[in-house]
Amino acid sequence: MSSSTDHVQSAEFPENYGDFQLVSSDHVIFSFPRFLLSHGSPVFKDMLRIGTGDSSDYETDKLQLTEDSTTLDQLLRFLDTTKKPLPIHIDTVEGLLESAQKYQVEHVFDYWEEQMLVRDVEMKVIGIRHPMMSFFLAARFRRDEFARLALRELIRAPDSNLDLPKGFMVEHRRIIHLTRLRQERSRYLIDYIYDYHNGMGPNDCCTEQAMTMMGAKTIPLVLELMKEPGWATFERNMNIWPGCPVKSKGHHKGSRVKFESWKRKILEGEMALPETAQYLLFLD
Repeated sequence: MSSSTDHVQSAEFPENYGDFQLVSSDHVIFSFPRFLLSHGSPVFKDMLRIGTGDSSDYETDKLQLTEDSTTLDQLLRFLDTTKKPLPIHIDTVEGLLESAQKYQVEHVFDYWEEQMLVRDVEMKVIGIRHPMMSFFLAARFRRDEFARLALRELIRAPDSNLDLPKGFMVEHRRIIHLTRLRQERSRYLIDYIYDYHNGMGPNDCCTEQAMTMMGAKTIPLVLELMKEPGWATFERNMNIWPGCPVKSKGHHKGSRVKFESWKRKILEGEMALPETAQYLLFLD
């Protein structure tokens, strides 16, 4: 049976830091100003109001919570304007967001989203950190706009970016749906190559040897597109096959010339947010 000696005081929120005590599930006591709890969370505000009656069996200066000390330490920093939020960590972010939803601390989600965005020098969003975990967390907590950004990233990302942290659970049907979206994008990109090769006639190249070489070089490119269905794969393979040495009209173009002619349309599709219907399938 636990006794008072089992508890330890938080180093960040020590005794007398505030007039109210929050106790974590692992027996750490956080002293925190009552007015900041009420101001930053409508749930805490209601809990404190309920506890201000004359009931002798309710301790008005202490509240036992189900969150562990790591989660509570992170959450309280968002309620205290003198504290700086800790950097987001993939091992603890799920618990932080769950507590933010439970206590309705909305700006935790805003901070998390901003920390996950990758921006270029012009501050344009060009990617998402930890896209797999970010997407499924955003979908769970119905941060729909951010979830669609993360889904866009997942569809084009290399398969090495599809890992999830140990212990983070996702239903297999959602993984299957994501796989299908990536396969659709792969087929779309591979069709560019297929249509170009298939459209060549017998007079489109000066030698049969050159055509054979193009086919052999294309196989690795197609395999790469299946693993990373995005413009980045074309960009890495700009010089995969040379142009025909005969420069007259009708002879095949080198890969760089062809890829650059496809770039605008490929990137337009790649940077567009997934359709709402595609996203909603993950929520069923």
